Amino acid sequence: MNIRRGGIYLAVLDAVISRKISKARPVIVVSNDMNNELSGTVTVLPMASCYTKKIYPFEAYLPKKAGNIPKNSKAMADQLHTLDKARFVKFIGTANTEIMQQIESAIRIHLDMK
Repeated sequence: MNIRRGGIYLAVLDAVISRKISKARPVIVVSNDMNNELSGTVTVLPMASCYTKKIYPFEAYLPKKAGNIPKNSKAMADQLHTLDKARFVKFIGTANTEIMQQIESAIRIHLDMK
């Protein structure tokens, strides 16, 4: 799978990957494409479709159909994860430039980077 920055994927976020059924969650890739190509790991923000009426400064809102997602969702910079590429299950779509700018702002706020 060719994993790219801004890509939205289903990924397994469980602490341990095993033969049991694990729930895959939507994530958006925030690591740079050089890392995504050369490294075995990728940095992502998990996404949630519940509680989208309240968006905190360290979150970014993604409306339904943005990046081909089925529900209004938010990307959560306070839940930044680095995942092994083996955890990626399926490509969903790609976030546009405006959404990526909102995500970058949310990450800067969460990490207190000016």
